[in-house]
Amino acid sequence: MFTSPLAYLMATLLELERVRHLHRNNRATRAAARARSITPPNRGLIEADIRLEKGHILGLVGPNGAGKSTLMSVLAGILPPQRGILRVNGAPVVTDADRFSHRKMVGFMPERVGWSGPGTPKDILERLCVIRGLNRGVAMDLLEIVGLRSRTNDQLSSLSQGMRQRLSLAAALMGDPQILLLDEPMNGFDPVAQAALREMIRQRVDDGATVVISSHRLNELERLVDRVAIMHQGRIITRGSFSSVEHDLGVGHRLLISGLGLSPKERLDENPLIQVEDVEGEPDWTLKLTRYDQSWSADLRAGLVERICKEGTRLTLMEIVPPNLEGILSAATGLKRDLALQEESE
Repeated sequence: MFTSPLAYLMATLLELERVRHLHRNNRATRAAARARSITPPNRGLIEADIRLEKGHILGLVGPNGAGKSTLMSVLAGILPPQRGILRVNGAPVVTDADRFSHRKMVGFMPERVGWSGPGTPKDILERLCVIRGLNRGVAMDLLEIVGLRSRTNDQLSSLSQGMRQRLSLAAALMGDPQILLLDEPMNGFDPVAQAALREMIRQRVDDGATVVISSHRLNELERLVDRVAIMHQGRIITRGSFSSVEHDLGVGHRLLISGLGLSPKERLDENPLIQVEDVEGEPDWTLKLTRYDQSWSADLRAGLVERICKEGTRLTLMEIVPPNLEGILSAATGLKRDLALQEESE
């Protein structure tokens, strides 16, 4: 489908083109590399191409050390590109005024913020309001939004991890940013707070904002994002909608069927285009059918029903299995371990 250049620019808030930002290895890492006569590994962002469009929720996923936090810091304007082009609303970021405009349009919630020393949540947010040129009353509004109104005057040292996360979220929301960057936002949140955060994110997107979420909680991301970017070894290796990413990676299209009577597994195994797998389930049998040539269209599903039922087998369930982030990530990186157990990022 043709997209006019004007529509492209209007939809694109922030864009990176072949952007790099590498961190210097520490002395111990360099010494160990010299001892083994090898080149120290690159840390950070080797090369990234990404475009943030209005009204979307992008999930940023990858194994530890993939470069996710570095990318988030570049998107936030905290780390400058060492190479490549960063554009805001279609224009390259070159001058100090450009960089100020960039940072002003972004709200960033890092994975960890210390929030130490004397002071209260109200003190912190009021100081930030002054720095941003906002009315001090905004601080109380933000504390209400993130559920910290009852902790307004508590000392920072008394706040739990979840409360500190809420304070970080309040700081990120200050100024009603067009782009909201959330690095592991669910850490320390109880289920009720997680549900409230999901609802708030959806509301922001409905109002035209763009949200980027970096998280190891793949199940949470699947419930929230509409686009995904996979990072590995400092690069974005694929990005797009779930279906387009699955297609690019050759991840199969899955269909789950259950029924009564004789299992059709042997008959379906005869089709070289379908991978058939037994799955525990009810009532008599459950099969997961995977095909890589095309998706399970209505016509394909109707033909499958006709073939199975004409031999006396009764279908009780047929449903398309939605995209699975862990499967996508495994296909993209070659990593088979349970990535949901990872708790830290670079």
